[in-house]
Amino acid sequence: MDENATVRTWSLAALGAASLLPLAIACGANAGNQPTTAMNGTATASPPPSGYQATYPGAPPPGYPPQQPGYPPQPGYAQPQPPPPGYALPPSQPAYGGPPAQPGYAGPAPAYSPAAPQPQPPGAPPAPSGSQAPTPLAPTDPNSVMAILQGIQGALQGQLVTPGSVPADLTEVGLKLHAAHVAPGMQPDGSELKQNLTEGQHAVMMVTLQAGKCYAIAGFSPLGGVKDIDLNLLTPPLYLTLAGQDLTHNNTPVIGASPSPMCPVIAFPLQYKLDVFARVGSGQVAVQLYSKNK
Repeated sequence: MDENATVRTWSLAALGAASLLPLAIACGANAGNQPTTAMNGTATASPPPSGYQATYPGAPPPGYPPQQPGYPPQPGYAQPQPPPPGYALPPSQPAYGGPPAQPGYAGPAPAYSPAAPQPQPPGAPPAPSGSQAPTPLAPTDPNSVMAILQGIQGALQGQLVTPGSVPADLTEVGLKLHAAHVAPGMQPDGSELKQNLTEGQHAVMMVTLQAGKCYAIAGFSPLGGVKDIDLNLLTPPLYLTLAGQDLTHNNTPVIGASPSPMCPVIAFPLQYKLDVFARVGSGQVAVQLYSKNK
């Protein structure tokens, strides 16, 4: 019985050794890749085999060039390469996507804007306008009103005649020529004043102006007569203010000369007082009101 027990014991030992043999072979195959433990208990890793490519985060993918010095690392991307010596960068493109800037190109033309009016130097005449609208009445000199009012206190009542009653008269001929120049397209309106005046003498006549028409008043004295005639148009009803005035100093006065005739705006007719003053010289004077439809 002792021999049978000994045989069973050895049989069980042989079976146990046979079952542990595959486990020992498997552990031996992986022994080269397992970390070893040093005497002090610290684990150390074996170096990777030849051709092994690391795949940790931040490393460039396979096939990318190695990292260049001076560039910060980028996860998973190769770093940019500096341009080779002598390489010229292409010109920058404008923001709107147009052609690149050329040498001497000053850029797109600025948007058009109308030029602002330029100031005129002191004393310069006003710039001409496209059209000159007629004025209600003529320019005047306010400083001359008192002298006119004093002068007409002893004025003569003007002698009125029919226009053109003496065609061969030099005064009539001169007045017609003068009116054709300063009142073109107008016709005589009312009676004509024709009077001999001495220097410093006044004569007055009444003229009627109404809306819907434009007017001019022309005077004339022939050569050797009155050298400076003044015409002054006084406003109704008191005739204390000027509605128009001749500002020349010659023998051919005019109020409302073309292209700026007098065009009243009051709807009903008004009678104005016309003062004719012989400032310098003596002789025969003719004065006529001319009008045309507006």
